[in-house]
Amino acid sequence: MIKIIIYCVNYNSYSSLSNFIPSVEEAAEYAVKDNGCQLCIDLCIADNTEENVQAINVNGSNINIKVFPFHKNYGYFGGVQKMMESVSPLDYDYAIISNVDLSLAKDAILKLARLSQDSDTGWIAPQIYSEDEHRDKNPRIPTRYSKRKLQMLKLTFQFPLLHTLHKKTVYRRKEFIQHSPGPVYAGHGSFIILTKKYFEKCGIINYPVFLFCEEIYLGEHCRIQGLKVIYNPEIKIIDSEHVSTGKINNKRFCKFNYDAISYILKTFY
Repeated sequence: MIKIIIYCVNYNSYSSLSNFIPSVEEAAEYAVKDNGCQLCIDLCIADNTEENVQAINVNGSNINIKVFPFHKNYGYFGGVQKMMESVSPLDYDYAIISNVDLSLAKDAILKLARLSQDSDTGWIAPQIYSEDEHRDKNPRIPTRYSKRKLQMLKLTFQFPLLHTLHKKTVYRRKEFIQHSPGPVYAGHGSFIILTKKYFEKCGIINYPVFLFCEEIYLGEHCRIQGLKVIYNPEIKIIDSEHVSTGKINNKRFCKFNYDAISYILKTFY
């Protein structure tokens, strides 16, 4: 029996959640009913929505759904941490942290359940196919950032106008490189697959930052504890892009990033 838990965070994204849940259901059914996998899949939903709250359907046929109606915006990993304090990831073989503006490929759970991995693997980074950019967004960070690079990024976020200029110039000219499967520094934060070994070594999520740099936080914990981060594009996720973070205005977006990079530099560099 393979046990998988998914911790996802909803913030004013009910329409995306209504697509995300059925994709998990379909992937679970494909693994269990069509291919005979012995699985237990629990889906935990942190509802950080503060106003115009909507009901969330918890009647899953192939998965067990539990809603945490916080109705306070704790941020991405803040909501995940509160769920993990109630439902421990140590009781599962895999713990997935996910946004809701994406969907699972039909065979995603089957391929995860059948995965053979080294005992020192802490994080599996799947293919996250961007429908907007027509590319795989993983691996997010193939190699560890230098302190100088993080300091430069921090500087661009300190001045919102500089960040806007960076997006319109350097980012647009950036080449997207395809990577081979195997070890990387960090995967993309929108869909994170952590192994039981990660939590045995690193403990539950405890990231005191509202948003951003979650990948570096996890990558550093894996690096410090000698755990591998493995890019595996055979497991496919489809990303429909920034439902929650896309609503943040540029000034707040830069402030959140500036605070996150400041914490990363102070804690790990």
